[in-house]
Amino acid sequence: MSAIDRESPLPLYHQLERVLRDAIEQGEYAPGELLPSESEICRRYDVSRSVVRQTLTNLAHAGLVHTERGRGTFVAERKVPEHFVQRTAGLFRDLAGRGFDMQTRVLGQELVELPLAVQEFLGVPRGLRIERCRLVEGKTMMYVLSYIPEGRCPGLEHDDLDDRSLYEHIEATYGLRVARGRRSVEAAAVDERVADILDVAPGAPVLVLRSQTYADDGRPFEVFEAWHRADRTRFEIDIAPEGEAVPVRHSPTGDAAGQPSSVDGLGDFLAGGLHLASAAESGRLLGVEVGVCPSADALVDRLRAERLVAVLRAPHYAQPAGVARALESGGVSIVEFTFTGENALESIEAARSASDRILVGAGSVFTLAQARSAVEAGAQFVVSPVGVPEAASASLGVPVMSSGLTPSEVHAAAARTEAPVKLFPASVGGPGYVRALTEPMPDIALVPSGGVTVDNAVDYLEAGALAVHAGGALAPRAALVDGDVSAIEARADRFVRALHGYRTRQEIGG
Repeated sequence: MSAIDRESPLPLYHQLERVLRDAIEQGEYAPGELLPSESEICRRYDVSRSVVRQTLTNLAHAGLVHTERGRGTFVAERKVPEHFVQRTAGLFRDLAGRGFDMQTRVLGQELVELPLAVQEFLGVPRGLRIERCRLVEGKTMMYVLSYIPEGRCPGLEHDDLDDRSLYEHIEATYGLRVARGRRSVEAAAVDERVADILDVAPGAPVLVLRSQTYADDGRPFEVFEAWHRADRTRFEIDIAPEGEAVPVRHSPTGDAAGQPSSVDGLGDFLAGGLHLASAAESGRLLGVEVGVCPSADALVDRLRAERLVAVLRAPHYAQPAGVARALESGGVSIVEFTFTGENALESIEAARSASDRILVGAGSVFTLAQARSAVEAGAQFVVSPVGVPEAASASLGVPVMSSGLTPSEVHAAAARTEAPVKLFPASVGGPGYVRALTEPMPDIALVPSGGVTVDNAVDYLEAGALAVHAGGALAPRAALVDGDVSAIEARADRFVRALHGYRTRQEIGG
């Protein structure tokens, strides 16, 4: 969006926020650059000063800009990310289970129009806003703000959420469980309202945990922010040899127990998914992006919901982030970059940064070293066309899909890992062969690969496949090399349309 549309139902400040956000993210305004003055923005977009101020407040809250009194508003410096793997859990259950006296006070619970950035992730204009204050041993420790899409948990706005775990209540009452997400931790100065809740001075330093999560049905579920008193909270990360589990400990300051714990899902981190990045300057606090890699069960659930994996195979990927976004725009959000591309690792990193909604994997993995390098680059699952037993058994922290063709190979692959099995090359036997395999082995989740097209994808699914891998028919090699994102998006749209009828029948039990 490059201009304000006065016929749009979106509020003007939402539209202006999107314009400026796009300009910042596309590099029109560089980190550290001074934005135009409020009066200049008013003139340029023909909006009032109140609209501009609301827009700048929202951008500052999102961490994209900061204002210096007497100087103006500047684009924030980009944070250096460190990727981790973690398991989901809940703070209330965790600390209460360790003997702490936990209290949760609900400050607000109402259906509202969602902020623009929250709308874009959750995909709906309205949702439930829940404000909570959490105390440990009678002392205020954090302020938590959560947004949940309207209609996901009907009636939740009326439920009593005092002194209980939100995640446990939603799972028990509505049958939804948080399965994965992405989180970041950074330092911030607290504003007056939150300062009053936390009982600190305005401008005091706090630690802010921001999160976007998905439920186990694969759909966006929650956006939350947790503002922690820095003098009462400590995050600890243990260092361990590659392949061993690394717990993150969250403790109220003064806790000597040091037991591994979770913070509204900030749980056990695994060394296999850790990126170490040096700070640009001494003393700078790094942003910490936390990509929650799915378990094998969560990967199965995601594949069952979407039914399609885009397998990208080319000697070089010209625009990996653009390709990932094009696939997502076309309706395909599980992407596999194969090691046939010389820049596969860089492409995985770029795709992970392109969108929180995309699940990014590494394909054509033949060695344990390749598998580890892929996970270090941010891969959330690994696929091998031949099966790498040492990779399947290693503590990589992500699901590893092995491959097979014959019944013996398929059975052996399933025995090595709880993840789905890639049936390759599926074109040898077609959908009939899938049906023949799944009848005696119904518990093995098969994902055919090789020769899958828009015309036969549904045939494979109806034969019993969990999902399908689509390669050149979805993302041709030439389009990947040339960066032809429009062609890839169009093909993704055709695949998704072809699968729509099958998905609908499955959802209604047909």
